[in-house]
Amino acid sequence: MKKCSVCNEEIHPKRLEILPGTKTCVKHSTVEKKVAVTVQMGEGDHTWTEVFAVEREDYDRLEEMEKNIRKINSVSPKINTNGFEEEDEEEEENEDIKNNLDLDPFTDIIEF
Repeated sequence: MKKCSVCNEEIHPKRLEILPGTKTCVKHSTVEKKVAVTVQMGEGDHTWTEVFAVEREDYDRLEEMEKNIRKINSVSPKINTNGFEEEDEEEEENEDIKNNLDLDPFTDIIEF
């Protein structure tokens, strides 16, 4: 049996089976937990779902982007009494958010 380089306890056989090169037990692993993200891909009748494991930091970034996109999509243009769209500070702020979004976040995180 292989022993943990930190606590000198035996490393669980299943861990060694999955990660034969590991030097630590689960308790002393330095790898952070991953987050699963499901993504629907394709169009129409040719759709499928993929599951990706991502780092917590990347997941949090994706959540923030989705929140900003929902915020942008929920804002409808305001029409004044003359029938023209009104510009306001919130609309300008939403435009700034739109311009700063990377609308294809998975290409930065996951290699296909």
